[in-house]
Amino acid sequence: MSCQNSIETIPKILEQSLIPQYAKEAERSLRSIETEPGFSINLLHVIASTNLAMPVRLAGALYFKNLVKRKWITQDGSNYLLPLEDVIQIKNEIIDVMIKFPMQLQIQIGEAITLIAECDFPHNWPNLIDILVGKLSPTDWISNKAILLVSHSIFKKWRPLFRSDELFLEIKLVLDKFVEPFLQLLTELDGLIDKSKDSEAELVIYFDNLLLLMQIYYDFNCQDIPEFFEDHMNELMAIVHKFLVYDNPLLLDKDEDDEVSVLIKVKTSIIELLSLYVTRYADVFEPLIQTFITSVWDLINNFATRQSKFDLLVVKALQFLTSVAKITAYQSLFQSERSVNEIIEKIILPNIMLREKDEEMFEDEPILYVRSDVEGSDFDSRRKSATDFLREMKELNSELLTSTVMKYVTQFLSHSNNDWKNKDTAIYLFSSLATKGNVTNIGVTATNVLVDVVKFFSDNVAHDLESPEVHPILQVDAIKYIYIFRNQLTKEQLIATMPRLINHLNDKANVVVYTYAAITIEKLLSMTNFSQDHQPVFNKMDIEPFVMSLLTNLFNLILINGDASPEKLAENEFLVKCIMRILNTCEDSFSERVVIIDQLLRILKITAKNPSNPKFSHYVFESLGLLIKFGVQQNPANINEYMEHIVPGLLNILGEDVQEFVPYTFQILAFLLENYPKAGGLPETYKSLIQPLMSPSIWQFKGNIPGVTRLLISILDHDPTYFVKSDHLVPLLGVFQNLIASKTNDLHGFDLIQSILLTVPIQSLQPYLSNVARLMMSRLQKSRTDKFVKRIVVFLNALTCANSSKHKFTNSDALSGGDFIIQFIDSVQAGLFGQIWTSFILPTSSVLANLQDKKIVNIGISVVLTNSNFVSTYPDLVVPTVEKLASNLETYEGISKGNSTTAFNGAASSFVTGPALGGINELDADFTSFGSNFSKIVCIANTPFDPLSEIRNNDFASIKSTILANIKKVEVSILQQLNGEAQKKLTQLGL
Repeated sequence: MSCQNSIETIPKILEQSLIPQYAKEAERSLRSIETEPGFSINLLHVIASTNLAMPVRLAGALYFKNLVKRKWITQDGSNYLLPLEDVIQIKNEIIDVMIKFPMQLQIQIGEAITLIAECDFPHNWPNLIDILVGKLSPTDWISNKAILLVSHSIFKKWRPLFRSDELFLEIKLVLDKFVEPFLQLLTELDGLIDKSKDSEAELVIYFDNLLLLMQIYYDFNCQDIPEFFEDHMNELMAIVHKFLVYDNPLLLDKDEDDEVSVLIKVKTSIIELLSLYVTRYADVFEPLIQTFITSVWDLINNFATRQSKFDLLVVKALQFLTSVAKITAYQSLFQSERSVNEIIEKIILPNIMLREKDEEMFEDEPILYVRSDVEGSDFDSRRKSATDFLREMKELNSELLTSTVMKYVTQFLSHSNNDWKNKDTAIYLFSSLATKGNVTNIGVTATNVLVDVVKFFSDNVAHDLESPEVHPILQVDAIKYIYIFRNQLTKEQLIATMPRLINHLNDKANVVVYTYAAITIEKLLSMTNFSQDHQPVFNKMDIEPFVMSLLTNLFNLILINGDASPEKLAENEFLVKCIMRILNTCEDSFSERVVIIDQLLRILKITAKNPSNPKFSHYVFESLGLLIKFGVQQNPANINEYMEHIVPGLLNILGEDVQEFVPYTFQILAFLLENYPKAGGLPETYKSLIQPLMSPSIWQFKGNIPGVTRLLISILDHDPTYFVKSDHLVPLLGVFQNLIASKTNDLHGFDLIQSILLTVPIQSLQPYLSNVARLMMSRLQKSRTDKFVKRIVVFLNALTCANSSKHKFTNSDALSGGDFIIQFIDSVQAGLFGQIWTSFILPTSSVLANLQDKKIVNIGISVVLTNSNFVSTYPDLVVPTVEKLASNLETYEGISKGNSTTAFNGAASSFVTGPALGGINELDADFTSFGSNFSKIVCIANTPFDPLSEIRNNDFASIKSTILANIKKVEVSILQQLNGEAQKKLTQLGL
């Protein structure tokens, strides 16, 4: 153990980390010793030491949590990165320690326990639930709160998961140990709350525990209703209902206090539980539903107050009523004229009207306002929930609801001269009524036939689109109306709105207005024609008149604050997403690319100081990729200019180790080189990158791996001999060895070795081939996954087919035909190829879902079949190989006739057509946080290697004829040995 790694020394380093000028050095010191034996358990003991100042203990707790996140287990979950003795001791002690901590430490260590549980529970921490349950007490509710907090943080992960046997076994393991203590705690709390109705301090701790129990109640029922909860439903739901309607002045929110009280949190959690039961278990919950409907209705009315602290309660209550409205037995409650009027007046209108808080957010936090308001967002607001409820009611009685709502719309419009908010309410109410179904990312696809959305726009909205005198929120309403109903307007009408939208990009005073204008322009350009193969509605000719004014305005808005604040500059991802969409739409139709490239590089240089918005950064790199892509298409010679402008800036990002940008940088560097003429030789900047690219530090961030692999492959493809001449071949093979050993990164290992085998002269590789094969076979034997098996089968057959590729690789002749893979596998052990062929290659050939993989493997197998070494060395494999191909060919026959067969296993679903970009809306990928995960630049994504690119993946006739032509080369005497079914299939296929 290092002298630094002790209970005496660790606190001193933590204390240094609290002083800004020494913080980085302290961090480096801790990282240098964090995996040494004893460090992590000593750190936990330091956090537990009451002799230390709280800031030091909190710094330790934060470091401990982050250490667990980074170093608990390997990426593929196969090994611990911390010493095993420390791992065992931490799991033995951490819960006991956590219970005794004050709240701020409990939160951090509780999160660490959750992270450990995600890795180890249940298989490597089987007694975790026993430990947690064993710590529960009928009297110590402060300790119970800590245990329940950790328990909920572990169990809540079940909520979004897909159903599986493994998941249900885990839930059952927990339920068997936890449900009885759960019921005892809930019953005990019920009695204690009654006894303590006059003690605020006791009530608060009891309700803190009750909140956690309600959340765990949901966790336990989130996938299916357990038998225990069905058997005890009346008993449990009686307690649930009691606290849904419970009231106590001691727990009331103070009007001036924005903090939500624990009582309101409990009621909110209860309503969330009720929505689950109504949605998923209405058949068993039915006898109790009516009671809860009345109570929830009363709650909405009681908390219809416009204070924002009650928003979540109201949202959950509205979602509950929306769920109830879907149940046939209760739909009559929402269909009478009286009930519809009451619902609109008491529930819908109070919750869709703008509040003072909304106006304040519009002015003070405009980007947050947009994110919470934009249709299709994940934000749950009162407005959105009230709208969902209204739309559900419309499905029950469209005529009654439409006529009733339109009366209110007309009423609000008639008073709009007195107060602009009336018009805002009218437009919002009409939009909700006019929309059929939900507003998705592609807008409204169907509308209420009883209203005319175009006429309403002309009569009531269009004027506000260009009037400078109306309130900015009404301008937003007008822009948003186009955004929502864009599919209902003609292309000509939409083009006519474009100059008006562009004008709003000049209004620098109103962030929400110009942001919504940018969002709407972006959505218009991403529209596709549903009736014409989903091709883009707008092409480069349509937007050519607007391109430069659009881009100029958008860049001016992004750079409005100059270099003052990287965070401020990057906060509005909607602006740069609009730029990206414009560049994608105009393709190669404009020439001012270098100017735009320089603007983007300036933005990257500023935001690199403090990358704060992952979406913003992603769209900047997508924009850069689009400029290069279409610029090279316009004129391949442009690549030289792009290299001169872009590469220095990217190298600066690498040099400054801006980790958030590094994975993107590798992709851009690779794409530039892929388009650089080979006649120009490998640029010196790329030569200087090779050694750093193979250093372990680059590969320790998993987000780097796909980009670095692609960059190495692009260098290999450009000048493979450089690796031999510069003695970098062995380190390169070392990179492959590390990748192929990882369950997470093995696919990248295959990509790399495939490129090495195709490009590096075979004589230079000869001494290493046997070791390469041995590494692959070892993985196949010891720790294979389905993904690995499929990839190695595709890899081997791709080499077999290599000579057919349109791109002639250095070793194509040496690898193709089947000889190579037979010798390659048999170099590990004589006769091994036969085992691999029968155990993996043939079975896998019929279960591949990806059409390209399916093509390569089946044609590859047929090529091997024609190889004389295969026939002479493995004569017993010829007949089963032909029989398997006959079965697989029947699958292709079924596809070409439009039939779905079991053998096909869903492959047809993987065939997607669309623009060259890979689907125009693929650019809409969501990037919510920076992290170690890889974010692909979609517009310059490289396509998987296809040695048979002259045969389209869905050209089933050509695939069949190629395979049949190879089968015909087999001797007739061998074909006569086929089983009757195989002979029949081949005859039917025309052999």
